[in-house]
Amino acid sequence: MAGPAPKTKDWRARENKHKPKGLHVIVSGLVEVSTTNKRAVLKAAPRVGKVLPLDLTIEDGEVKDPKPITVWTEAYYHKEVSANEFDRVDIRWDGKTIATMPVIDDTEHHAQLQKQMAALNTKRGGLEPPKPTDRVVEMRAAAKAAAQKAAAAAKKAAAKKVAKKAAAKKKAAPKKAKKKAAKKAAKKTAKKSTLSKMFRKVVKKLTPSKKKKR
Repeated sequence: MAGPAPKTKDWRARENKHKPKGLHVIVSGLVEVSTTNKRAVLKAAPRVGKVLPLDLTIEDGEVKDPKPITVWTEAYYHKEVSANEFDRVDIRWDGKTIATMPVIDDTEHHAQLQKQMAALNTKRGGLEPPKPTDRVVEMRAAAKAAAQKAAAAAKKAAAKKVAKKAAAKKKAAPKKAKKKAAKKAAKKTAKKSTLSKMFRKVVKKLTPSKKKKR
């Protein structure tokens, strides 16, 4: 048995874009340990769908002069991934989940930091939050452009579908009209034929029959 789970806080999981290419999921958090010679270690467990489970353990470090005091130490993990490979990360102790967090991308991470800093600055004198960096501006512009491109593509596809449907309807219209005309003509001919028969019957009745002389 690993014993009771340690206290943990400030867990974050983000999908980070690396240069020149590639994506990494970076997980970090703080873990309370009993001495300055202890360190928190995260190791991947078998994945469950789009959830990344990480097992937390406490191991001995390499501090030369450890102090027997309770301190916070950082737990860190990173893994190369494909885009949107994981939705969530679970931190486990002795097989049981003790913390969970969503995986956010760089843009969402920076937006959260901006919001947190603005809240802290408001509490401490109403200072203006710092302006976003060029990297953040660039990522926000890229995300906006991607969303606009997707919306334009969807609009174009919808217009194409409507045009195709209208063309099919237009193509079918002459055939429908021709069929209707043929049906009308057939009906008219049948009516005319019926009237002719009736007329002949009436004429035959009114015309005296000639009997052959013997």
